[in-house]
Amino acid sequence: MSAIRRPFSFWPVSRLLLIITALSFVSGCSTIYRTTGWFAYDFTEDYAIPYSLKGNDPQMACGLATAMTPALMSFTELTYTPDRAAVSMYMMAGSCAEEKAHEEALSYLRAFKAQNVSEAKDARIREKRQFAVAAQRQYQAYRHMVAEFGEPGESCPELDRDQEIFWVLGSLAGMQAVMSDLRSQNSVNVPKDIAMKTVRGIQCVDNQRWWGLPQALQAGLWVMMPDTAPQGMDPWQQLADASRLANASGVRMAHAIEVVIADGSGNTAQLKDAIRRHADSLQSVSPKAEYRMMDIMASRQILAVSDRLWTEATGSRTPLGGLGTFWDDAPAATGGLDIDDLLGE
Repeated sequence: MSAIRRPFSFWPVSRLLLIITALSFVSGCSTIYRTTGWFAYDFTEDYAIPYSLKGNDPQMACGLATAMTPALMSFTELTYTPDRAAVSMYMMAGSCAEEKAHEEALSYLRAFKAQNVSEAKDARIREKRQFAVAAQRQYQAYRHMVAEFGEPGESCPELDRDQEIFWVLGSLAGMQAVMSDLRSQNSVNVPKDIAMKTVRGIQCVDNQRWWGLPQALQAGLWVMMPDTAPQGMDPWQQLADASRLANASGVRMAHAIEVVIADGSGNTAQLKDAIRRHADSLQSVSPKAEYRMMDIMASRQILAVSDRLWTEATGSRTPLGGLGTFWDDAPAATGGLDIDDLLGE
């Protein structure tokens, strides 16, 4: 008796075809997204970051960093982690949060002067929260640097000229992360030994090529920890020398380090002198076009310190065009009374 053949079944085959088509579609999308991710990485590192560093609008740079970073990092699910691009993006985003924290600090001072206890307390809380955001972002930038080049401090990585900028930015971010976390009452728990590691690590790059930053960070550490300074070394002179080198380069990050260190150590005379020298430098030396944004961010950090000093003394921030001047300066001879000065406008 011959075997009975079942009729050809259309549905199982059609379902198989549907499954194959669906899988091909998903695979195709993944390939497209993966290719898009590689394109986004290359575009960010080769164009977006250099463009931002040349810019002169910090608020727009903040908008780019905060908006673009999560979009860029989302491609890590399909490709790899773009550590070098992430260093600069997270560092910029951290600086933006730090600037908001400085504004909250001024709000605290004004409320304190007005004896508005509730507002002063709330402003202080807002300030610490913003410093926590800054510390988290800056620490993330540092960790991406470590992922790309290794932990700083023990030995120097092999860096070409294009890679050095990411090493410098990551080192700065590590130092900033420690300082921001301290101001947030250790909300993020950034390891404090990062400060020492970054100071040692940044010595791997040429001091003159990188605007006196290695010298400034090293001298700053010697000021904060005098026992670590070589015998007969004057850290303040080293800071001033680094600032002069930064002035000549047109990227005045070392100025900001000198101001922050003088402010933190309570050296008022050095602090005011450093701010005055920076203001004079802005009038005589143009920013280096390639790194204009870093020079602007350094100036804004110095302006934040000046604003705090002015607010503590007078209740309002540095007058427009008044960076490098102080409330207790001898009045300049003028031909008459400016009503805008009385109104504070």
